[in-house]
Amino acid sequence: MVKNFKCVVSYKAANYHGWQKQINTATVQGMIEYALKKFFGGDIKITGASRTDAGVHAFGQVFSFMVETRLEGNGIKSVLNGILPDDIRIFSCDEAPPDFSARRDVKTKLYRYLIYNRPFLRPVYSGLAWHVREKLDVGAMKRLLPLFKGRKDYFTFSAASDKEDHFREVKSISIRKKGPWITLDFKGRGFLYNMIRRITGAMVEHAKGALSYTDIEELFGVHDRSKLACTAPPQGLYLVKIIYEKKIK
Repeated sequence: MVKNFKCVVSYKAANYHGWQKQINTATVQGMIEYALKKFFGGDIKITGASRTDAGVHAFGQVFSFMVETRLEGNGIKSVLNGILPDDIRIFSCDEAPPDFSARRDVKTKLYRYLIYNRPFLRPVYSGLAWHVREKLDVGAMKRLLPLFKGRKDYFTFSAASDKEDHFREVKSISIRKKGPWITLDFKGRGFLYNMIRRITGAMVEHAKGALSYTDIEELFGVHDRSKLACTAPPQGLYLVKIIYEKKIK
């Protein structure tokens, strides 16, 4: 019996070169497909909801795969977690409709960026946030939010290697501060390569006084990536949750 499964996985990215499988390089997708092969005895390709970059962590990445089995999802989850390393953990595995795709059926993605804003970083947070030493004006960052609302051309906020259509709709961005932590939450159906990190970089530059409101507003009117020099580092970015058009358990 061929079944389609939807799985939610969390991972710490330090030991992997991103999500997408690559030859002779450790990736999260590659580790999961290795575990599936070891258990089922054949090659099984998984489809991820989002191709997180090297250094980007996940609380709730989603992937789907099809396999011929009589097992239920909980049994598969337990076996895979017994094979996978401790920095990759599957939190749920449920049977999905045959036509479900973790990537195609996405309604909204929630990403979170963490900034630690103090002169010194506590060592336990190393590799888990962007350490910004200079005091940031969070109020100034919040005043930028209307610029990023709606569907716009994010060419200047994308990576040089990104060749696709550069129009994306950002559903919302929220910013909150608690102690040394500044948290930015981004919601949208999809984001360009480096888009969230470059938006965050622009906001931080503005909060330092290095870029004005007008400077950032004008980034939407030009196709020149050199106008924005700051890209936030990957270790502060987390894929938090994937929301689908149809609820599946």
